Amino acid sequence: MKKVVSVVATPFRAIGRILLKILRPLRFLGKALVKLSKLRGKALVFALVPVVAVLVLLVIVFRPEPDREEEVRATLERYAAATRDKDYQTLCDELLASELVERIRNAGLPCEVALRTGLEDRQNPRLQVLDIEVNGDEARSRVRATAGGEPTAVVVVRLISEDGEWHVASLSEPGSTAQFP
Repeated sequence: MKKVVSVVATPFRAIGRILLKILRPLRFLGKALVKLSKLRGKALVFALVPVVAVLVLLVIVFRPEPDREEEVRATLERYAAATRDKDYQTLCDELLASELVERIRNAGLPCEVALRTGLEDRQNPRLQVLDIEVNGDEARSRVRATAGGEPTAVVVVRLISEDGEWHVASLSEPGSTAQFP
């Protein structure tokens, strides 16, 4: 029976030793916390303000950055879904870059009408992301575009970040060299 107890207790002792090694350098905080617990009123507030400020700064500094490639991929997936669903309003309002929408308007057509004219006959359009390259507020993605009854094309989609969100700024022409610069 004694052997069983020691076998069960061994992992707990090991965990305890590891925790002690981790927490030992933080012993100095014990005295500070005891003193802090004795403070009341304004003294407590004045003592806690720097602690809270340091904690907020640490959270800001060590916060993981968003994965920009994943954000670009998500935008392309939304773009593909809106194209497939013929949701021209979402494409114009949420997914196309403002500069592209403006160029379409300057051509004399509302964005939704221009997209409907260009995309209405496409059956079951699909995009497959092949590569993504992010450089600051601009990204390029090489995608394989397919649609029913049309040849497969590899095109480069240029995206830009506007107000922290990615938007499609342009697509290369099918048949052009679809390579990153």
